[in-house]
Amino acid sequence: MNKGRNLTTPLTAVLLLALTVFSGCATSRTAVTAELKTAFDALAPEMPLPPVTEAVGFEDREGGLWLSYNDYRALERNIIAMREYTARLELIIEFYREERNE
Repeated sequence: MNKGRNLTTPLTAVLLLALTVFSGCATSRTAVTAELKTAFDALAPEMPLPPVTEAVGFEDREGGLWLSYNDYRALERNIIAMREYTARLELIIEFYREERNE
C-alpha cells in the first residue's frame, strides 16, 4: 500500500518535532510562573510594626475615672495610632484576598 515509500522517517521527524515544541511550552510556562511569583513577592506589602503606645493614667475620683489633660492627649494619640495600624492591616488583608481570588 505504501508503494515503496518509507513512512518511518517522516513520522519520527514529526513526533520529535512535536515533543520538542510541547516540552518547550511546558518549560516556558513554569518559567513565567516562577517570574510572576518573584515579582508578586517583591510587591507584597510588609507587615506594619505595631504602634508604640503611651502610658495613660486613670485616677479614681468621686465615684468615676478622671484623666488629666496630658493623659487625655496621650490616649488620643494612642487611638489615632491604633486606627492607622488597623487601616494598614486592612490593606494587607485586602491584598492577600485579591491574590487568592485570582
